[in-house]
Amino acid sequence: MCPINYRTTYQFLGTWAVAKDHGAGSEEMHVLYASPGTIEAYRKDGHFPDGAILVKEVYRAATGAMTTGTVSHVDSLRGWFIMVRDRNGHHPASDVWGDGWGWSWFDAANPSAASRNLPMKDGIVRPTFDYKENCKGCHAPAVATEWIYIEGYPPLKH
Repeated sequence: MCPINYRTTYQFLGTWAVAKDHGAGSEEMHVLYASPGTIEAYRKDGHFPDGAILVKEVYRAATGAMTTGTVSHVDSLRGWFIMVRDRNGHHPASDVWGDGWGWSWFDAANPSAASRNLPMKDGIVRPTFDYKENCKGCHAPAVATEWIYIEGYPPLKH
């Protein structure tokens, strides 16, 4: 499950909008938080510290006309994607730990247990048994920044 009270005790990193494949607007909105001290540590040496936790809230987006134009906003929570920094590889035999992180999805419909499912962009949920198969593909372009797309997080920049 997500860390308790992460919205008030963790630091806000930023928000991403995931565009729809067809039509105007966003399909999803991703809102990210980092455990206390993560931002300062990253800004100090460009590395996420061991034990750092990143919490990504994944929302379905709604898009509609507003006075400012076509706008997408958070609609309903799909779940949480959690990453835990493991710089020393404490879980070498695990299928959800590797490349310096623990990777896990918690579905909003059953948040008390890791569902081992990741939401796919088309809305289809597929089982996750190996982070290499289900996570690394999306994160591969960010391998140089420890698998995290830091360009979307202003607090990480000096």
